[in-house]
Amino acid sequence: MSFWTKILLVLLATAIAVALCSRVAPADEPSTPTPTTIRLTANHIAFYNDRFLVEADGNVRVTTSEGLTIRGEAFSMDLKLNRFVVAGRVHVSGTKGAQSGAALSDYLDFHRVYFLPVLSKPDRWTFIGGDFSKPYPGRQMPGDVFYLPDLHDSSATVFSRSATIVSRSFVRFNLASVSLGGIYLPLPAYYVNFAADPNLAVNSLSGANFDGTLNIAGNANSVTGFHTRYDTVNKLYFSLEQHFASKRAHAVISVNPATRPSKYWNGVFGWSVSNKALFSSYVQLHTVQRGLSMPSEAQFTSISQLTQAFAHSSLSATYQTTNYSLLPQSGCPAYGSGLFSINCNNTSALTLSAASIYQKIWRTPLFMQTFYSIGMNHNAYGLQTFGGAIYQTIWNHNVGATVYLPQLVVGNKQNSFRSYYFNASATKQRTWYSLPHYVDNTDTRLSLSRNFSNALNAYLSYEVLNTGDYYTQGPGYTGYTPIVNGISYPGFAAFRGVTTQRTVSLGMNYTPTPDFALVLLARDHDDFPKPVPGLFTLPITNVLGQSVSSVFLGQPQFDITGDVRMRLSRHLVLDVQRTYFSSSSFANFGQLNFSPQFVISVTQ
Repeated sequence: MSFWTKILLVLLATAIAVALCSRVAPADEPSTPTPTTIRLTANHIAFYNDRFLVEADGNVRVTTSEGLTIRGEAFSMDLKLNRFVVAGRVHVSGTKGAQSGAALSDYLDFHRVYFLPVLSKPDRWTFIGGDFSKPYPGRQMPGDVFYLPDLHDSSATVFSRSATIVSRSFVRFNLASVSLGGIYLPLPAYYVNFAADPNLAVNSLSGANFDGTLNIAGNANSVTGFHTRYDTVNKLYFSLEQHFASKRAHAVISVNPATRPSKYWNGVFGWSVSNKALFSSYVQLHTVQRGLSMPSEAQFTSISQLTQAFAHSSLSATYQTTNYSLLPQSGCPAYGSGLFSINCNNTSALTLSAASIYQKIWRTPLFMQTFYSIGMNHNAYGLQTFGGAIYQTIWNHNVGATVYLPQLVVGNKQNSFRSYYFNASATKQRTWYSLPHYVDNTDTRLSLSRNFSNALNAYLSYEVLNTGDYYTQGPGYTGYTPIVNGISYPGFAAFRGVTTQRTVSLGMNYTPTPDFALVLLARDHDDFPKPVPGLFTLPITNVLGQSVSSVFLGQPQFDITGDVRMRLSRHLVLDVQRTYFSSSSFANFGQLNFSPQFVISVTQ
């Protein structure tokens, strides 16, 4: 069986399993109204993406799943309000009668049709339940029942002559012309989802500085997306993403980038087993290959978790496995055969964890959460060498608690713009291993914030993070004195595996309008061991240029980050971010002055 046959079978089996499981629903799940399907044809159909309007004119013909056939000269539908208007020589027919008139308005949520007949004396009729043989004249109607929108300042993003609309769900245009920066691209179909289903919004793609999405196919339970993307590592490339969703489950599969040798095949799966139980899984296959040829490298990672909620606590089981090479390796036999063969260069971890909800501590203003976990890590090559022995399996336990103080109002409680808000929290935990080894972590945070206006707020916080890495046997940590660029730093001789990181943060958020936001964050770090330029390696950055970790040893004493976000259009947002670093003398931190580059992203 070929490599790609194995991968396709795995993905297919997972998608089928999620789809089958998602059909199981508890008896108490509320029913939802059956959506109405509208099939629209006309000489010209236009879609206004910024207003979710479908407009048509010329030989308009509308058929609905409720058995109505409507003809007219113009059509307008507000997808969010879930109603449509047909105007100009209107004729409507159904299973119960037919009518002709000047205009018709169908409110799909209420199964009511408002009608403007052509009579010697002006009148308005109401039809209920699709019965056009029995008009109700003179009834009160909504004030905008026959409203047609003013579109002189709007530009259509899609043109077509045929469309299928499913109420509260999606619209699909056939043989569409779609605007890309003012240039219209012909497509066999174009799909727009406007449902409130969060499962269809699940994303399996990694970040990018720019993402332009064309949904080329879809229905109420699936979306097929073609993405034009750009990031600082891969430059310009294309990606594909396929969504499946139901009321209780979702499956999202993607390949990103699809046009670069280094490809990530991602799968994100979720299933609401019950109202209090959730199963989720993330799988990733990384290959290095040209096109779909046999890859020269292949690695696989998966993380699966089952969580059960109780009245005052939750219990979860997490399994993670990573195979560093799916290709044959010399001296590394595979376990099993065929589709289920596992290379020996494989790491797996199983964790069972429990956590309580936050509960008030007796009569104090404090709340506390406790948590505990037990886990096992295994690698046939060995996880760690200690005392001359290679440990292939290491067990661990973790126990801890978090105590927090809810927001306290200081100052004028009657005026939120003259009040200060104080928050505090502390987390203490210990992790010990089947080796003579344990790690202590203590994280304490204090913050004071204030809203100066609806547009401006600021906060001041102080955090102390202590980490102790202890070995009860063996040499453990031994101090040494590093020499960097000919300068000796004797303070490091005191290091014995215990670090302390103190951070004072001053942040400001300015949002004068919903279309613009400015965020400034200044931090002062007082750490042990002290940061020395050139001694510690700075954390790697992702494809956006952002550091993958915000807390690390060796970070410069001062940093100031600015972030500006502005809306370019209703569906396009620009975000620009950069960080400035300095030492205690406000000089450059070694060769580091600003972050390597601006972090610029354009999102829809």
